[in-house]
Amino acid sequence: MTNRFRTDLPDLRTLPAFGLKRMHKHEIIRCERCKTPFECKANSFTKCQCSTVQLTINEVQYVSELYDGCLCANCLLIIQQEYRESINIIDNQ
Repeated sequence: MTNRFRTDLPDLRTLPAFGLKRMHKHEIIRCERCKTPFECKANSFTKCQCSTVQLTINEVQYVSELYDGCLCANCLLIIQQEYRESINIIDNQ
């Protein structure tokens, strides 16, 4: 019986990772407001940390008027509170 497998190829289990850096599934970015690094999962929005903050349409518009990039969940909560306080002030006048 002849061996049908090539024997001139190196055993991949013994080779280093071919000099490639480990690729993250999602991008590590910094919050535009506080500069804290976090993993952006824009391509898996339901798994992204920012999806834990439930914003109204008006709150989303307010945030987008202030910032162009991604924000961490903590900053989204802070900005949401700022917006709600400003609306309360306006409503009470």
